[in-house]
This record gives sequence, C-alpha cells and structure tokens, in this order.
Amino acid sequence: MTVTPRVLLVHAHPDDETITTGGTIAELVSEGAEVMVLTATRGEGGEVIPAELKQLEGDRAGLARVREQEIAEAMLALGVRMHTFLGGTTRTFEDSGMEWGPDGHARPAASMTDNALCAADITTVARHIAAVIDAFEPHAIITYAANGGYGHPDHVRVHEATTAAIDFAEWRTGRLLYVDTPAEVARRSFDPHQAGFADTGFAPADTIPAKPPVGQIVIDQDVSAVLPAKRAALEAHRTQVSVAGGFFALSNGVGQKIGDREYFSIGAGAPIPTEILNAGFAPHVLAGLDVAAVEAQENTAAQPLRRSRAPRKPGIFAYLHSAVLGLLIAFLGTMQHLNVTVVDLGETPIILPWGLVLALALAAAGLWHLKTMYRSSAPMLVAAVIIAVLSFVFGQPKWLPGADMIVTGLLRSVVWLLGPMVLTAVFSFINVRGHDRTR
Repeated sequence: MTVTPRVLLVHAHPDDETITTGGTIAELVSEGAEVMVLTATRGEGGEVIPAELKQLEGDRAGLARVREQEIAEAMLALGVRMHTFLGGTTRTFEDSGMEWGPDGHARPAASMTDNALCAADITTVARHIAAVIDAFEPHAIITYAANGGYGHPDHVRVHEATTAAIDFAEWRTGRLLYVDTPAEVARRSFDPHQAGFADTGFAPADTIPAKPPVGQIVIDQDVSAVLPAKRAALEAHRTQVSVAGGFFALSNGVGQKIGDREYFSIGAGAPIPTEILNAGFAPHVLAGLDVAAVEAQENTAAQPLRRSRAPRKPGIFAYLHSAVLGLLIAFLGTMQHLNVTVVDLGETPIILPWGLVLALALAAAGLWHLKTMYRSSAPMLVAAVIIAVLSFVFGQPKWLPGADMIVTGLLRSVVWLLGPMVLTAVFSFINVRGHDRTR
C-alpha cells in the first residue's frame, strides 16, 4: 500500500510559513504530499508597510482580518489546501509583540494583551496543537528551532509548545523538524554585494538578525524549482513584506535574498540515516523516514518519541564540578607523575615512566568527561587552568613543603605541567554530539 506523506507545519504569524519554509511547503505539495499549515496568531501586532494601509497599524482587529486574507492568498500560491489558526473556533491567540534588543535580536515586548500567545499557559497552547496533530495525523511536523530564528517570543513559544504537544498527542509522528539556518547562509542572504541587490532600493543590514543555529543541521532542502511559488506567496503578505527581484524586506526595509535552500535539524523521532549523512546534508525533510511504518503506528503505542536535546549553556554546578575535579586531578597527578620502573635490558637501563602515563590518563579522562557531559569546552578549560596553576604551586619550594613533588629539571615534570593544557587544546577542537535520549 502506498501511503501519501502528511506534513504539518506550525508557525506563529502569517508570513512566517512562507519566509522560513515556503519552498519546502511548495516542494512537498508538488510531490503530492498532504500539507497542513497551522498558524498560532493572526499577527495583530505587526507593523504595516504600504502607506495606503497604514491606518491598520494599531488596529489589531482590522489588521487581523487583512492578514487572514493574505495568508489565504499565500496558501493558494503555495498549493496548500489545509490551513487553520490555533484554537479553531474555541480560542483565539493573539500576537504577543516584540522589541529589538541591543544585540540586534528580538526580545519580549514591554507589555502584551491578555489574549497574547505568550500570556497563555504553555500547556494550554500545547494541547491545542496536540488536538491538530491527532486530527491530521502527520508523518512529520516542522516548526521553529529553540532560538525562534531571530528570537521572536512567539516563535520561541511555538517551538516550546509544539515540542510539548508531541507528548500530549495520541498520534505518534515520525519526525519533528526544526527550521535552523547555518550562520554563513544567513550572512550571505543579507550580503548587499549580491547581484541585483542594488536595484531593489532596500537597505543593507547593519547586523544579521538571525541567531546562530542551536541544533545539528542535517537537512538542506533545495527549493529552487519552486522559487516562483515562494515569491508569489511572499507578495501575498503585502502588509508585512516588500518584494523586489530576488529579494524581500520586512517593515525595517532591510533587504535579504529569497532563500532557494531551506535548512532543518531533527528535534525528535527518526534520525537521518548515517549512510545519507556520510555524503553530506540530507536532501529532503522526509529522507530516511519510513512513512508506512508511521502510518501503521508500528511499535509506537507504548513508546515515547525519541527527542534530540539541544545543549544548554553550562551552569554554576558545571563550573563547581570542574573546579573540584581539577583540584583532584592536580593533586593526584602531581603525586603520581614521577613514579617510574627501571628495566635492565642487557647493560642498558630503560626507564618506564608509568606514573606520568597514569597522571596524563587521569587528566585526559577527567577533561574528556567534562567536555562530553556538558558538551562545552568552558568547564573543561576551567579544570585545566586549575590543574596547571596548582601543579605550578606544587613546584615552588618556598611556598609549600614537599618541594620534590614537581621537579622542573625533569622532563616528566615538564610534561605534566604542560600536558593537561595540551589535552584541553586538542579536545576543544573536537565536536561532541549528544545522543538522542528518550524522554
């Protein structure tokens, strides 16, 4: 039996679906997939670009009606026949608004309406999304990464709620994907030296608003074949988007290239097979996904979806852990590193510095433990500095008793003084990827 793939995309405002995933939507539709777009709000708080429609700015109800019409036109351009707003007829979630922070990224607005998406309990939002999941039964779900693209609080809330919704839903989707753009791709899209940019009249960017990716990007979807559909959908969002040639701009007038490639990381569910990744990025959001198995819900009734967790920045506990471990390694390694065994081979004595080997092995194991546990080089560096400083202190005969613990005239002591820092430098260049962990 041939199963038609079903893909659900969850976005925060009208126009987000086109800007970030319009090409993927059009590509999936052209391939015969069933695509549903779920929009959380009507973008009531958006700024308005056309002068003749400026009266809508601040008129939340009026702008909501216009943006409903715009997304309907955009869906027509992309070929989507199934679109709905979060809450359906039972609940309305409104645009939470945003402000630009000093770092060039979006941050929560100083105030929001009582019906704002970010004012709602996240469990409530997640259960509404779960209801759509159970009704549509998608094989794959696409939404924002944890950074919200450029930090918009509604984008972040949709990410959090969609990720939680897969727990609440009875239907077990096969894969949860996050939109996540490589930093170099974001920089290129805003490059004012691109051919054709000067003709648009758009302003160059002072800073790149896109945040660095937070996940391991594994999918590079080429959407160049459906770029006309994506461009037409962008033009449909006329209150929010200006289009000129191969570029578009939002209300800030800053131009960027209409992306002909869209990138994704895996948030949960079926990973991309290794044999595909060995050749580079996967070329499609459904690559390696057994749609028929998801349709049959094989072995999923009692199993939670496996979720990839993005690394968090190390907290105070990580650094306390590093400090204690560093102190122990420094003391034990210093005490141990001078031990040797002398073996006579004929008339030639051979010195086996097993103490130094054990000391360096201890340092390597401890530093690698910190690197892999926190998926960051910072705690490892803290431990390495403590090891180096304490070992140096042990080598000062006038500071501490037992001056023979470090003998700087011996090669073994020199290696011990430098070894942990060299190991740290090597480990810092190794990319640690966490394994999927079942929730």
